[in-house]
Amino acid sequence: MVNIGIMGAGNISRALCRAAAVTEGIQVVAVAARDMKRAQAFATEMGIPRCYGSYAQLLSDMSVDVVYIGTTTDLHYNCIKMSLAAGKHVLCEKALVETEARAEECFALAGRHRVLLMEAMWSRFLPKTEKVREWVTEGRIGKVTAVQATIGNYIEKDMNNRFYSPALGGGAMFDLGVYAIDLMGYFACRRITDWSGQVLRAESGVDETVSLYLDLDGVPAQALITFNAAVPQDCWICGEKGMIRVPNMHWGSEAFLLDPSGKELERYSKPEENGMRFELMEVVRILGEGAVRSEIASPEMTLLSSRIYDSILTDKSVTPTETA
Repeated sequence: MVNIGIMGAGNISRALCRAAAVTEGIQVVAVAARDMKRAQAFATEMGIPRCYGSYAQLLSDMSVDVVYIGTTTDLHYNCIKMSLAAGKHVLCEKALVETEARAEECFALAGRHRVLLMEAMWSRFLPKTEKVREWVTEGRIGKVTAVQATIGNYIEKDMNNRFYSPALGGGAMFDLGVYAIDLMGYFACRRITDWSGQVLRAESGVDETVSLYLDLDGVPAQALITFNAAVPQDCWICGEKGMIRVPNMHWGSEAFLLDPSGKELERYSKPEENGMRFELMEVVRILGEGAVRSEIASPEMTLLSSRIYDSILTDKSVTPTETA
């Protein structure tokens, strides 16, 4: 049995608990928050046996094998380093960290301690994702020629919430863009070889809308990522003989194989109560084999994402507006 200790008592951690409850070989044994009352309330709600009022206390719990980090992005870096230094395996929410330098440091530390550090890119483990890749590799749409995606919601323009606050690691790229980066090429079974982007910034300075352009080894891919509009969450993989529509590209359980005219040829539909359980199954498998890396949500995946953040979010030439 793999025992998980949770850092952060928010909604994403609730989802993780529910996934663990329906996943064989894993259980949540402890939760920690910076406010002991929040930790106690969370533990009571989710039926967790132990709770702590500090992350350091959680790390001293010898029964915890894996730390799940479900805090705001700004806390990930320090929480990862603390956990790895304590010899714990780590599953950390997206975005893992804000820069490539920090990602490199964290993976190097995981290597020194011979423990798993995996970004919680649960969408790569969904059965529908496997089906999309199967259609592509079987040549059902012929040679892939283009990929397009939109992902976003209208978020209340409160510059102090986790979406818009720089201090909390806000911004559309860290919250949603990570899915576009990690899924478009993965769906198409092609690697990212180049990238560029255009950024529109909110009043707080974080990226509110990003137009992302990826070169998938010669295949163009484009994504609109935004907090400023309720857009479709779809991804399209287009080929010479047809196309694949992936509704709700980063969650859900459906995918559609279409002919060039848009006629449905095949549909994948298999509802899941909680898709996060598939990434937990990967953690159980990896640790059961005595390994410390996933090939699906690999360190290289995360390092490349971080490199793209650095390039697009810090390049002044792609920040044409000071406010949006």
